[in-house]
Amino acid sequence: MRWRSWLTQHPVGRLVSAGVVIAAGIRCYAWLNRSLPPRFDFTTPLDTAIPFLPWTFPAYWSFFVLLLVVAWQLHPSEYSRGLRAVLWVLAVCFTGFILFTAHYPRPDVESIASPFWREEFRWLWSKDLPGNTFPSVHVAITVLGLLRLWRRRGRVLWAVWATLICLSTLTVKQHFVVDVLGGLVVGLAVHAWVFRGLASSASDPGARQVAHLPARRKLFFTATK
Repeated sequence: MRWRSWLTQHPVGRLVSAGVVIAAGIRCYAWLNRSLPPRFDFTTPLDTAIPFLPWTFPAYWSFFVLLLVVAWQLHPSEYSRGLRAVLWVLAVCFTGFILFTAHYPRPDVESIASPFWREEFRWLWSKDLPGNTFPSVHVAITVLGLLRLWRRRGRVLWAVWATLICLSTLTVKQHFVVDVLGGLVVGLAVHAWVFRGLASSASDPGARQVAHLPARRKLFFTATK
């Protein structure tokens, strides 16, 4: 159907379908967060040593912007797999939330000196309860996005942005260190599985051009590279 093709082939359609997946994922996430009592404590000395930095809040929330940027940037042949990868990440992470339910011991919101950041975190923590920690959805999907953007221009920018998002999950006290490591493993594993056989052809514009050439021209092109 045309509308299905539009949702994956057209950049605007990819933004729309990505937004739908984000909204559905948030609803499932919120339901689990309200429903699961804590059973584990993953706090380590490193978690205690990491400072609470309220001003890193924008980096944490830029995760959702990164998702839309990735949806816009991906080639249509990558995007369908990308959606499947995100759904698999959510399934794995939500299973982790159920099996290893932990609540992060957040600092007192009144301890935040800046009135602006105090109200921002008051709002965030009223909506996002301290559960749903292991593994980190933020980290897992950010890793997916970075791996798909890595062969494109601006790889340093993508890497820095992804790193800031992952670090911010610790500095805004949303996740334990083990959550970040778990999210990293989930992102790498799902990417390796879903994108097997599409490691270079879909992310290399030159390879895509060759793939669409007639057989004789393709042979000549590859021989002269």
